[in-house]
Amino acid sequence: MEAARQPEKSTLEELCGGDSKLYDALTLTVLLNPHITIREGMDNFAAKAQEYEKMNDHVRARMSYHAAGEIALYEGKLDQARKFFKKAAEVDPGSPYQSVYEYYFDKENADKAFKAAQEFYAHGKKHLEETEH
Repeated sequence: MEAARQPEKSTLEELCGGDSKLYDALTLTVLLNPHITIREGMDNFAAKAQEYEKMNDHVRARMSYHAAGEIALYEGKLDQARKFFKKAAEVDPGSPYQSVYEYYFDKENADKAFKAAQEFYAHGKKHLEETEH
């Protein structure tokens, strides 16, 4: 009798090595198509978030801070990513992503997420280069 085949793990699952909290945080904060999001730029998203905050549009402010945090993580700017995720948590404390933002509050967690995210992006760039040749 043949053993049941385990589904292949995604690159992100492999990088997280069974750490479910890390995986949950990264599935919501790594950019799967960075070239689309980074066009607008981290500073532009942060400025939008501040404008939304002034208008008391907390959901849009959170979403813009979240996007700025994702771009900062992609660009290797962990301190800025943490700052934006903290602002996202503060501006919309009822967000369903609150636990993800709080994951980044802990420096050790943030460092672990940053390392895995950078490996994820490096893997993606390598894969893209291989498919282009």
